[in-house]
Amino acid sequence: MCGICCVLLRGEVKDNWDSSCSRLKNRGPDASSRAEVAIDPQTHIAFIGHVLHMRGDLTPQPTGDSHGNYLLWNGEIFGGLQVEENENDTALLLKNLSFKSDVEHILGILSKIHGPWAFVYWQEETKTLWFGRDFFGRRSLCWYLPKTSTDPFILTSVRQNMEELVEVPSIGIYSMTLTQTDILDITVYSWFEAVWPGTMTSVTTGNLRQGLTGDSDCSVKFNLHPNLHLTRCIPSLNKCLPDLDPCKIQTEKPESVIDDLLHDVEFNSCVDKLIHLLLQSVTLRVFNQVMWTQTKNNHNNDLTGTSDSEVKTAQDNSRTDQSHPQPCRDSSEEVSDARETVIQGDSKVAILFSGGVDSAVITALVDKCLPVHESVDLINVAFERNLPQKQRNLSAAEKWLVPDRQTGLMALQELNPARTWNFVMVNVGIAELQNLRSSHIRHLVYPLETVLDDSIGCAVWFAARGEGVLGNGEDAGKTYKSSAKVILCGMGADEQFAGYSRHRGKFEELGWQGLIDEVEMEVQRISARNLGRDDRVITDHGKEARFPFLDEDVVSYLQSLPVYIKADLRYPRGLGEKILLRACAVKLGLSKSALFPKRAIQFGSRIAKTENSKEKASEKCSRLADPT
Repeated sequence: MCGICCVLLRGEVKDNWDSSCSRLKNRGPDASSRAEVAIDPQTHIAFIGHVLHMRGDLTPQPTGDSHGNYLLWNGEIFGGLQVEENENDTALLLKNLSFKSDVEHILGILSKIHGPWAFVYWQEETKTLWFGRDFFGRRSLCWYLPKTSTDPFILTSVRQNMEELVEVPSIGIYSMTLTQTDILDITVYSWFEAVWPGTMTSVTTGNLRQGLTGDSDCSVKFNLHPNLHLTRCIPSLNKCLPDLDPCKIQTEKPESVIDDLLHDVEFNSCVDKLIHLLLQSVTLRVFNQVMWTQTKNNHNNDLTGTSDSEVKTAQDNSRTDQSHPQPCRDSSEEVSDARETVIQGDSKVAILFSGGVDSAVITALVDKCLPVHESVDLINVAFERNLPQKQRNLSAAEKWLVPDRQTGLMALQELNPARTWNFVMVNVGIAELQNLRSSHIRHLVYPLETVLDDSIGCAVWFAARGEGVLGNGEDAGKTYKSSAKVILCGMGADEQFAGYSRHRGKFEELGWQGLIDEVEMEVQRISARNLGRDDRVITDHGKEARFPFLDEDVVSYLQSLPVYIKADLRYPRGLGEKILLRACAVKLGLSKSALFPKRAIQFGSRIAKTENSKEKASEKCSRLADPT
């Protein structure tokens, strides 16, 4: 996506708020621009934009119009507004926003949009600054709230210097009308029935300031508009309790459990509907970019009329008698080859690929909507293990054979052999991890600061970089660099399908009601927990993260289903969690991948506890701290 920044300055406009920040510019390597608006002789707003070009004509940001309005847009419009094939969505959105200046119009436009977004919009007629993030917080936007009348007010995708930032809460959108007074006055237009992320506490006038500033002092006045809201396009969770005893069910043949469920008409219908919606979601996220405009209509037409029950048949018919991709060579072979040749990939799409059911389902659906001649990069990350002395003579291949590498290679064998799948093994040594975390990655993870944020943030950053060794094909063992601008990620699946161990803990403690409450809270707090961080670390490489499981239509459907359809934790690990998604995988021909147990990236890649085996995930991480 793009790197956007807005700074309100009192006094002289300073040059340190320009387009020179590398972390902001990394997000948008294709165009950079800046604009300034003078409110009065002593008050200016600087708008800074760096564009990652994905669709339509290249449109520098901030984008302005003849009325003096400016828009900074870090987002994608996948629905709600009609974006023509060769149209730029930033220019379209500015045109729609500036059509009228009343509040209801602004709220109505933003309520319609399907897709991830963070934005800053200057409305010249009313001297109002609008800003905010989408309901799920899929794009990063942080702020610095001034502590004195001379401090700047900052909105930015990522930390630039050493300022103290906080992620803007995804409770709605914000407007700030600028006058000549020293106090900034911000009005919050919340999502309908908004709650504070991480809690089930409603957003109210009484808790607004505490929720936005915590214990920090700032020279900002906050107001919650009592009547005007954004229309939430995601329904509330279906809280229907099943007539099922929560006692454990043991089974020696988990595949037979799924087969039996698929013979149930109601459950099978849910599987077909979910596959259909996920296929639509993946198709939008694969074709919605500039380099594929010529093929988009043809392939969308090919998908039209295909029934949900035909999905598996279509995949089977597309297969040929070609052999499966070659298994991974011993990585020791890379030593001579890698220094001589770096293969520059030409795939347009990459997938964070652990081989687990989330990434495997996404991959199988990409295979359905992408022309077969297009290659796809499957990125699999592993971290150097701290091995006992007696095990340090392992071969290079054994050294990096972490759990996600093993499941990734097994899942690779179930994919369509007619397509070129580039299995990219990203191998990260401890020294490289420590060096790049200290000098760069910690600034992207910021303002998050836990051990969990460190592990996941570093793992995703190295994976998104896309530099590794090919593990399959005739060039196996050679160094490879992915050039894909789009990276599909499985984030959002665990929250909706009860994939975390804490879901099982709540189920065992409190039964079905405990599980329902935990799933509801997971969806509500996703904006504050990880998506802003993931956007910052992935887009740092000039690439865009796309989350098929967080498509509005997919989430709406999953919210409408009873929780026991999506997860049945009476069954053991590797079956009960995500049971609906596992059934989808079976229908897509992924019978082995369907039954791999859930393994978080920090454990599957072995980054967790690499440097400190005693620390807890929720603790503040000293490795992310600024030097004192």
